[in-house]
Amino acid sequence: MDVTITPAEMKALERDYMDESGVPGALLMEHAAQGVAEALTRLAPVSRALFLCGPGNNGGDGYAAARLWLHRGGRSVIWELTGEPHGDAAMNRALALQAGIPIVTLADAPDALPECGAVVDALFGTGLSHAIDGTAAALIRLVNESGLPVVAVDIPSGLDGLTGCVRGIAIRASETVTFHRLKPGLLLRDGAAHAGKITVQPILIPADYGDIDGLRVLAPADIGRLIPPRAADSHKGTYGRCVILAGSPGMAGAAAFCASACVRAGAGLTTILCRESLLATLQTLVPGAMCLPLPERNGCLLPEAEEIAANALSTAASACIGPGLGQALDLLPLLRTFSEAECPVVWDADALNLLADHDSLLPLPEHHVITPHPGEAARLIGATIPELLEDPLAALDSLHDLCGCTVLLKGARTLVTDGIVSYANLYASPALAKGGSGDVLAGILTALMARNAADSAKTAALASLIHGMAGIRAEKLHGENCVMPQELIGCIRLDSLAFP
Repeated sequence: MDVTITPAEMKALERDYMDESGVPGALLMEHAAQGVAEALTRLAPVSRALFLCGPGNNGGDGYAAARLWLHRGGRSVIWELTGEPHGDAAMNRALALQAGIPIVTLADAPDALPECGAVVDALFGTGLSHAIDGTAAALIRLVNESGLPVVAVDIPSGLDGLTGCVRGIAIRASETVTFHRLKPGLLLRDGAAHAGKITVQPILIPADYGDIDGLRVLAPADIGRLIPPRAADSHKGTYGRCVILAGSPGMAGAAAFCASACVRAGAGLTTILCRESLLATLQTLVPGAMCLPLPERNGCLLPEAEEIAANALSTAASACIGPGLGQALDLLPLLRTFSEAECPVVWDADALNLLADHDSLLPLPEHHVITPHPGEAARLIGATIPELLEDPLAALDSLHDLCGCTVLLKGARTLVTDGIVSYANLYASPALAKGGSGDVLAGILTALMARNAADSAKTAALASLIHGMAGIRAEKLHGENCVMPQELIGCIRLDSLAFP
């Protein structure tokens, strides 16, 4: 599991480690450059690579990587913003010249890039504090328009290492090789659009050096570690009874996706609570789940529905309320019943919209989980979507303060907090940007909560990871535009991480 570190914390950590260990900065730089050269090998083996170097340590990593790339059999050319770098960067520039690498100092903005197979962005590091303009901005624009694979050194130039906001203009990388630990800016705001694949490169500093906490990031290998194999003598009761209140006229599909994902993600027994008018449809769509009809008259739920729901929840290991539920006022008694449930409850979709309009039910029990997308989250905390996206970590804290439970804030980088520990998910696919994907996530989370409700934040982060990995698999099989929710469900895996 990776944990983020802020740029300021990283700078202090490096200084303390070098002071205590006697390891020089040039050696840390050499290890950083090795990671950059390895990324180049993955993206453009033995090609001519253009290394863009700034005056600081980020540029120093670039000079060193150009030398290592030459030693690996590639061809290197360096464009630099200044001919007078400082510190270890100056030493690595001199070594690059000794190796025979051509270095061009840019006096003005270039009109075009030289012929090459890849670009290494070592212009500005995580400490950038101003908007990029002039020659550097023109250079970044050329790189982004080139279509070439780009390796960003530590962070794409122009991306704020702390907040993830773009300062003027920023590199769009194919892969970012960041050092020692992830930086928050790679995970927040514009980070997802600019970082590409993220690789964490060790640079000699021990992983457990320093007592610094940050956003936690689960890795694919954590799935097998956190979900033990099924015992040979287990039975359906071992893996939990899940109750899902979902669906409404015209929205039965959402209930079906959620319940199907719950079954697929390992729930022992899944029961759908639904309006009796949806019974036949849902029994057909989800034959692996039971359906418990809630009686209606003239399209309105009867009072007996509340007792039926309470009885179902009394034996449940976990529950979910909301996918495709609608916002009819006859649901309010059921909302109260679910808010009083002793089992963990996943609050999703229309259940969140109802809570926004009827906040007397808040706060929820701390072992419950809400799963808003930005629109639902903005309605809950009384903000606009742009305001929420401006500072997602602050929005995450506001949601927790309001709702009193674990929060899973969906997005390209899904964020999770229980008010003490926070997580971010790195693994996702644009194929998930489609109706039904959130219902699938709610079903996965409901199944996992039935097996591990003790750590709701870690379980929610794990559900987001499994959901994202399923999206990546589905994209590989069907393409990013063509993934159906049913196909996403078919790609859920809890035992094997191999891609097709």
